[in-house]
Order: sequence, then structure tokens, then C-alpha cells
Amino acid sequence: MTTQLKAIDLVTPGFRGLNTTKSGSILPPTYCTVASNAVIDHTGRLAARGGHTTLTTTPITSTPDVKTIFDYLKKDGTIEQIVAWDGGIGNDLLDPEGNDISGSVTDTNGRWWFLNFVDNVYGFQDGLAPIVYNGTGTFETLTATSGTMPTSHRGIAAAAFGRLWIAGADGQSIFYSGLLSPTKYETDDLGAGSLDMTSIWTNGMDEITAIYPYNGQLIVFGKRHIMFWTDGSGSELGIDPSTMMINDVIEGTGCLTQFSIQHVGEADLLYLSPNSVQSMSRVLTGATNPISTITKNVRHHILARVEVETDMDSISSTYDPFNGYYLLTFPTEGNNPGITYCIDQRYPYQDEDGQSLNVVTTWTLAPDCWFTREDYTVYVGSSLGIGKHLFNTADDAGVTFRFTYESPWLDLGEDLANRIKILKRFGSIMSMVAETSIVFKWAVDFSSEYQTLTRTVSAQSPSEWGADSAQWNVSEWGGGLSLRIIKLPARRNGRGQYFKLAVDAVVSGQFSIQQLELLTKIGRLA
Repeated sequence: MTTQLKAIDLVTPGFRGLNTTKSGSILPPTYCTVASNAVIDHTGRLAARGGHTTLTTTPITSTPDVKTIFDYLKKDGTIEQIVAWDGGIGNDLLDPEGNDISGSVTDTNGRWWFLNFVDNVYGFQDGLAPIVYNGTGTFETLTATSGTMPTSHRGIAAAAFGRLWIAGADGQSIFYSGLLSPTKYETDDLGAGSLDMTSIWTNGMDEITAIYPYNGQLIVFGKRHIMFWTDGSGSELGIDPSTMMINDVIEGTGCLTQFSIQHVGEADLLYLSPNSVQSMSRVLTGATNPISTITKNVRHHILARVEVETDMDSISSTYDPFNGYYLLTFPTEGNNPGITYCIDQRYPYQDEDGQSLNVVTTWTLAPDCWFTREDYTVYVGSSLGIGKHLFNTADDAGVTFRFTYESPWLDLGEDLANRIKILKRFGSIMSMVAETSIVFKWAVDFSSEYQTLTRTVSAQSPSEWGADSAQWNVSEWGGGLSLRIIKLPARRNGRGQYFKLAVDAVVSGQFSIQQLELLTKIGRLA
């Protein structure tokens, strides 16, 4: 009796992104356990991320890391770009140091929290009074015209409802300026005043970690609290501090750093909490379960990075509305290389528990800061200066990067789950724009050892036969982005009940996996 041969097609493998929480379990091929330098492209395929080019033409002396990029939005409609590094603040992307506007302010640390307010830009940093720049001359240290100018805790501040709101140095006080008067802090001078959070926390003592406006409310984050402030009447510019009150409290979760907070659309905030990345709208919807997160499948992976991070305010983030990516970067920490989590907002899905999750992949691109402009341009800051992130760029400022996909352990379908499979051929359909050397890997039955085959595929060559006349090697479907069929004889050890597959390539531009195919001989019951 002839043993049955069966082709098993895995269409758009990994399109639900990483599931590291259950990486040792049997999972559907919709997940992956490694998705490095990967995104989900506009057709729903796992694809290589874009790279970036360097915009800075005159490097800063000693090439320090660029730690802050910001757009100063002026009321006349013009934009001035602000760049900060350890030792300076400039207003030119091409030559930041040659256009230094730091003046006499303390600029030792380039990590600033900048805010636009009343046609000026204000900067905040731990232990310092705010600094201000009005578009001419240089930055200056802001001085109070009434009361005492607060020095901020971790640079935490917000510009909202006609006032500056600044976390005081004790991490418990919030000082708010007079109405449209960022230099007035004397109580009741144009409505200036302060809040003392020590008597307001509801679940033990906490620390202010962020202040942020949201849907007409002022959110005060702690590490274990989210406090929503509103008022009963409002002023012409929003909340009236004289009638402010707590509208809602969420306990058991909070925010670890203001540098992780990003507006997504009109009605949501994403931020890093002690429970991983959370969505404000979903936390409010499911307030009875505050540890529920949109990144449940990589929760422990992210929290492992949180655990070793010594400076939460070195974490950076941005939201790219054009591609729908929330990017959260942990810098290099000890033996842990820098990593960026790409959390896709376009393709939410419900898992087997009925929880709404987002697709997550990771990048080795881990800049010191991100910034997204209103025209959707995404900037990266590093020791090279300022770079521009581009979807169709093949490398990171001339440095190639590697795309890696690994599937979970697969039983290859209910009908075959309990049978031994003997792998005869490993095939794929991939899209690419340039010649690419691709490593195909497989492992069986929870072995840590992979079998590998490597093929260099030219994206523009015509269809051809491989060296083995019994096997197709590569075919092309035409067009600038070539769709290639690749079929490889798998003559090495490929016998087992469970399979793990992997694809590894140093990419040269756009690259994606459309489908994987296994041709197997079906054996006895396992």
C-alpha cells in the first residue's frame, strides 16, 4: 500500500504576531514565537519592517545620542524643530550643534519633556525649573512672576485647559499655573494653585508618574493608580481647578513613564503600565480587570524588560498613524540589547478567552528617541543624529538588519495531529524586491536543533529549474515586487509528530511571507 503524501499549506503564517507566553505549547500557525524586524503589511502578511536614513549632515561633536525631538508649533502655522542631546539643544535637523539655542540653561541631560503652550515651547526635566523658548534667541529658565516656580519630579508636566500642570519635586504635589499665565503660581493669582495627592491616593501611597489630558478630563497617573479629574461646570478653556473633583479611580494599574504615553486616534491612549502595555479605552471598559492588557501574549516578555530597566524615563515611544504602529523602545540595559515592540493597532482580534488583543512584533532598531510629525514623518534619534524612518528603505543608515520568523510548535491540523509526519519538501511563496539569501529551518518534536537549507533568490530572474530535476526551485510572477515560489527538498532529519518552522533573511527592501508549504509523508499513529 502506497504511503499517503499530503501538502499542508500555512497561509499568511504568523499574522497574529508574537505569542511568547505560550511559546512552549502547541499553537495555530497564525502565531509566531519570533518575529524580529517584522510587521504586518497592508495585505495582512508578515513582512520585514522599513529602515531609516540619516538626515543629519554635520554630526554633533563626540556623537552623543540625540535624546529628544520635538515640533514647536507656532500660532502663525509655522513649525520649528527642536533637537536635544547631552550638552545642547538645537533647532536644525541637519546641523543641530551649529544651531544651538540652549543658551545658559542647564543642558547636561538631553532627555526633555517638551510642551507647546501659549505660542511658546516649554521644557521639563527632573529637579529643574521649566525652560522656555519663544522662537527667537535661546531657551531661558522660566521665572515666576508670582509665587514660587516649581521644580519638576521626573520632568512630569502637562499643558492643558489653559494652564501648565507640573508635578512637584516631592512626587506628590501638582502645581498649576494661572489661567494662560505660565509664570504665576501664587495661590488664586488667575486661579493658580496646587493639589496634594498624598491624601487622594486610594490604595496606599503612590508616586505621580504622568499627568495627561484625556477626553476633557485630567488624568493623574501613579504606578498603581489612575485618577480622573473633572469639574462640575468648566471654564471657557476646560477644567476649572476651583471646582475640580475626582470623577473616577482605577486601582491596581498605572503608568511607569510619561514617555510611553501616546494618543491613538481621537479616543484612546496607549501607555506602559506595571502590567505591560495598556489601552485607556479598554481599561475603562474592563475596569474590574485592570491587569487585562492588549499585549497579553507577550506580557511576560515586556515585563522582563521592565524588571531590568534602571531608568524608566529612558524608555521612548511614538505612534505612527499612517501605518497604525505604536512603537515602544527599551534601550540597551546591561547584557540586554535594545528592543522595540511594534504594537499594531489595525488588526485587533479576539483570543480564545474573548479578550481583544493587538498584533505584536519586535524590532532590533532601538533608537534613543522617536518622534512622529503631523505629516506622518517618523524620526529616530541616535548617536548618528536624526534619522527618517521609511517603509521601503532596505537598511538602517547603511547597516543591514535580519528578518526572522519562527512558528510555534505545530501539530499541522486536527486530522494529522496524532500521526507521525515525514517532511519531504519545504516550500514557500514570498514577495521581495531584491536578491535575498534566505535560510529555511525546521525542528521536530520539541528539539532545540534546527535543520537548515539556504537559497539565494533573485527577485527579477525568470522562472528556472533547480539542480534537482525532480524539484522546482524558484518561480517569478512578475512586477516590481516579485512573488516567488520556492520549493526545497527536505532530505535531512524531518520525521516527527510536531514541527517548528523558521525563516531567516538579511533583507534588501520589502520582503514578506505569503505562504509556507510542507509536503509530508503521513506515517503511523504517534
